[in-house]
Amino acid sequence: MDPRKATVDILYNGVKAEVQLAPYLSAFKYTDVASGSSDSISISINDRDRKWINGWFPQKGDRLQPTIETYNWERDGQKKKFPCGKFLVDDFSFKGGPIRLDLEGLALPAASGFKATERTETYESTTLKEIGQIVASRAKVALHYEAGAVSIEKVEQNNQTDCAFFGSLVEKYGYALKIYNDKLVVFDEGKYEAKAPKFTLTEKDFEPGWSWNTKLDQTYTGVKYQYTNSEKNRTFTVTAGGGDRILEVNDAAENLGEATLIALAALNKANRDATTMSITMMARPGLIASDCVEIKGLGKLSGKFYVEKIDHDIGSGYKMALDMRLVQPRVTAAKSASSTVS
Repeated sequence: MDPRKATVDILYNGVKAEVQLAPYLSAFKYTDVASGSSDSISISINDRDRKWINGWFPQKGDRLQPTIETYNWERDGQKKKFPCGKFLVDDFSFKGGPIRLDLEGLALPAASGFKATERTETYESTTLKEIGQIVASRAKVALHYEAGAVSIEKVEQNNQTDCAFFGSLVEKYGYALKIYNDKLVVFDEGKYEAKAPKFTLTEKDFEPGWSWNTKLDQTYTGVKYQYTNSEKNRTFTVTAGGGDRILEVNDAAENLGEATLIALAALNKANRDATTMSITMMARPGLIASDCVEIKGLGKLSGKFYVEKIDHDIGSGYKMALDMRLVQPRVTAAKSASSTVS
């Protein structure tokens, strides 16, 4: 079999940059996160010809679109491409000598206001999807919505960026937000956790230094939610689960249905990281954050894990570092009641 090989092909401001990058590229790192923060890239370039400190000098806001290409990785003659998405140059620095350029990029919409402009706005008689469409339109990107229908009577964006506001709103109702390839993606992690594992891994696949951890602190057997809406003169009460470790929640809600979503989302979020695992291994092309893998052969450490983050490192080889969490049973049923304030 011919040797395995991994390379990075990059479009720089929409132009293929093989001549400018390939001969000088010393390291490439791509961090793929399932949700909650931006994907990122880091590129190290040897500027031995001093072209990058002169005519090729980068600019903050430049657009990078990298693709990882593998050859002969799983079988002879095989070629695969893995698009990493679109990134804005967020930070760069030079060091010497010899001179080296380090470029950092984030997966953000080209419209900088998404993460920079604070807004105060009230949304009424709407849905989570409709608010997402408004936010995506302001960011000049598309909305890809895979979550359930969530009706919202009223919610306020109070001196918050669209990024912070919409991210917290999505999480409040139990869903996840990712920015990928100029799209805002809203999805149900529970449905992704239910998918079949993409790969089965055993200890022989891991490099030394892997870790597994489980905790009891800040995990719960049930939730109790209670909130009084003074404008409507109603108190909403929601309980789910049981036992002696009860999560207390009192976030604002406009109706009982919203209160139930908030309570279940808070409980499932608190418990999702109860058991975690981190490994480094030779890359498995096609594996992405939000996939599941099955860990076998490690006794009671084995199980089905949801991939939260992958660091792709390409230098002398191609490795992946995975941060994962054991898939936990989700609480989906609750008892709820609405009463008049006396």
